[in-house]
Amino acid sequence: MPRAAILAFDGCYASSLGGFADILQVANSHLRRQQGASAALFEWRFVSLTGEPVAASNGLQLQTHKVGAREHFDLVFIPSLHYAGHSKFDQLLKDQSTVCAWLTSQWRRGAWLAANCTGTFILAQTGLLDGRIATTTWWLERQFRTRFPRVDLQLRPVLTEVDRLLCAGASASYLLQAVRVVERFSGPAIASQCAKSMLIDVSQTTQTPYLPMLADISHTDAVVHRAQHWLQSNMARPVRISELAAELAVSERTLVRRFGAVLDQSPLTYLQHLRIDSARALLEASDLGVDQIASQVGYNDPSSFSRLFRERMGLSPGAYRSRYQSMGAESP
Repeated sequence: MPRAAILAFDGCYASSLGGFADILQVANSHLRRQQGASAALFEWRFVSLTGEPVAASNGLQLQTHKVGAREHFDLVFIPSLHYAGHSKFDQLLKDQSTVCAWLTSQWRRGAWLAANCTGTFILAQTGLLDGRIATTTWWLERQFRTRFPRVDLQLRPVLTEVDRLLCAGASASYLLQAVRVVERFSGPAIASQCAKSMLIDVSQTTQTPYLPMLADISHTDAVVHRAQHWLQSNMARPVRISELAAELAVSERTLVRRFGAVLDQSPLTYLQHLRIDSARALLEASDLGVDQIASQVGYNDPSSFSRLFRERMGLSPGAYRSRYQSMGAESP
């Protein structure tokens, strides 16, 4: 019988906290039907270190159990927490030293630790993710990288799993995360039944299609701003860094250094991402063919464009259009 602790914090998202338990409950229903009285059912508790009631970010009050010093769980789930701003979030993390010590002790005793969205910051603060692959919510990428430089942060996957450490991206990814947990403890058949009965799309394995366009990244570097504008205006033709540097009256070395400082990438990498992002917009908002779109964003070889698009987005251009064009059409 897998024992799960669902760790509750003031300000956590009720959907993440309760939704994870809901999926375990559905898994138990399928386990009973398939395996009868001998089924190893999930058992879970909403826990905190004090055992006091917790107020979710939407005001929902939740009773919690106080965890005992010697109590052991097979799984600990860290839900997403409401992000109330940089300073408040930093203070929240600073207040979790006792929680981090408890999480570390649970992991060392064999527990799986699963963290969702902003909850990944708490898991990273334990130090257990140092040198390991992890993911987090895409909109806090820079803050995560700055705070935890030793973590191998990967934003493309929705889920990462290594050494019983399971991280998930933005908040609603707890659905996929819970299905993965069910798979690990109860097998793929029960996990599949949970996903189907709850209409959870397990084919969504990447966060990349939801990342903002590069043009949305704000900064105050005037040279990089001018370079971005020039690249946006000239991306349909072959571009040389020497030509861009001459246009801006700076050295190539200075241009590369300032791009790295502001955008954490080289000008050519930025250009490639810009072309893919422009193709994303055209696939979502136009009826142009894939070959036409490839040409408009600077790729003379449609097959190369399709390969690069798939590498970055995790989908072919046609599959991306099928999935996201209708979503864009329904937006107000």
